[in-house]
Amino acid sequence: MEKQWFESWFDTRYYHLLYKNRDDREAQLFLDLVLKQLPIRPPAAILDLACGKGRHAIYLAQKGFDVTGVDLSPANIAAASEHAHAHLRFGIKDMRDEIGNGDYDAVFNLFTGFGYFETDEENFSVFRNVARALKPGGSFLFDYLNESYVRRLPTDTSEFKVEGIAFRTGKEFRGRWVIKHIEVDDNGRVHRFEEKVAMYSREEITDRLLAAGFQIGQTFGDYHLAPYSDESPRLILTAFKTAG
Repeated sequence: MEKQWFESWFDTRYYHLLYKNRDDREAQLFLDLVLKQLPIRPPAAILDLACGKGRHAIYLAQKGFDVTGVDLSPANIAAASEHAHAHLRFGIKDMRDEIGNGDYDAVFNLFTGFGYFETDEENFSVFRNVARALKPGGSFLFDYLNESYVRRLPTDTSEFKVEGIAFRTGKEFRGRWVIKHIEVDDNGRVHRFEEKVAMYSREEITDRLLAAGFQIGQTFGDYHLAPYSDESPRLILTAFKTAG
């Protein structure tokens, strides 16, 4: 069976080169801000869902939380596991499968780790799985693209180099999907990848969270926690699992 885009792209070094500006310091500043908005304190148990190489999970563990990071990419988990210890562990997991059963005080899903699957049912099954993984009253931090902002972005092609590797990127909109085309020229060897993410409005996201058993908390528009608007680059939500 042919691999889905996220099964191949996230396992490449080119993905990490393209997004190398997303550094540890940025992640730490965001987490310091957002933790003030959530009713959790160390040593609460946190699940970092779609954790990548673990930059958020590692910092949360440094702050005293008990952290589990899961990701579909074996390469990401192998890299993250180099930092594992008694209160920080990593594993390969598909978020469409069960990710826990009342095990966590909080679940974090960051940097658009959502909307990768072909159907709405698959995508929104993640919210039900998150609710099942949380303890009653548990916190969900959801960091996603802002559909109204993304649809206004230009689709022009960009060409640039990162550490001597040539990238050519462009995007298109196809119905619900935003598709980013990525061409990599690595010393004459050309590779082509894509990112394909389903775009949902703020209203669709909040309705589905409510249906999954959450109460909506606060909504922010960027990593500095500015108020959300249609022009905000991000849709960052806090939500809480209803008791019972």
